[in-house]
Amino acid sequence: MAPVVPDPAPVVEHAVQRSTSDETSQTASVDRRSTETPMFVPITQAPVVTPAPAPTAPAPALTQTPQLPVIEQLTTRPEDASVRYEVATRHLMDAVPDDIEPYFDLFLYVSKANKGPLGQRMFVFQRDADGKIVPYAEWRVSTGREQFEIHNDRRIRTVTPEGIFTLDPKRFYRKYWSKSWDNAPMHYAMFYDMLTNGNHSGIAIHAAVGQSKIDRLGRRDSAGCIRLAPRNAKELFYKVQNTTRGEVPVFALNDRQSTDRWGKAERTEAGSMVLQDGYRALLYVENFDGNQETVGPVVAYTH
Repeated sequence: MAPVVPDPAPVVEHAVQRSTSDETSQTASVDRRSTETPMFVPITQAPVVTPAPAPTAPAPALTQTPQLPVIEQLTTRPEDASVRYEVATRHLMDAVPDDIEPYFDLFLYVSKANKGPLGQRMFVFQRDADGKIVPYAEWRVSTGREQFEIHNDRRIRTVTPEGIFTLDPKRFYRKYWSKSWDNAPMHYAMFYDMLTNGNHSGIAIHAAVGQSKIDRLGRRDSAGCIRLAPRNAKELFYKVQNTTRGEVPVFALNDRQSTDRWGKAERTEAGSMVLQDGYRALLYVENFDGNQETVGPVVAYTH
């Protein structure tokens, strides 16, 4: 597997749509002791004696209050992007089988955890010109609500499946409406290339349409799909289509005609990997909040 080189500089969260509650909790984590202090002490002057002129009293030197870094403890919501990228990279690369990794150039890691430093985030990585896998973006998402619900008189589990998935090049739609969920809009839809009991999966990455759904990004809120902010979904949609076309492994089917969810490639009797034309983009979803691996001191600078 190609070595992973983390971005040498902290990566700024790319085009993240934040909910009001997210912004409130983030603001609360900043040490309020960093309130502004007057930058200069006023210059004073001694009175002049009349009629004889008197020397002016020396003015005190200009003083400036230094802007010191505020030390905060990483708890459930670290704001050090480089730490999050490092943990996401390690989990992604540990999960992807070595034999299929070279066939992909774009990697998507999604944590479907309900909270925590990685929870409800997508981390995007790409292979650079030297073959190294480097960070590209970090976006908030909404995954499945992870509960049983009644919809159209049917009991349905709104779950986002964990595992390793490819995207179906024949099922990319700039405009799409759900046939299963009352024509709910799913624009910039990128459906999984996955069969379940012989049927194509209805799970996709797509845009959150409507302000209420956009506001809930960062929380579990979908029926199982992975929602992104509209501008992020659009960017990913065209990035996959325009930059990742190529041959990719076909994932194996089990006895129930369901696609293997952990990256097991189909092979011929001679042992050769079966390839097909597709997108060299790989998605890994897991239920991991990141708390155990991201707790530690960092320096957060205030301005």
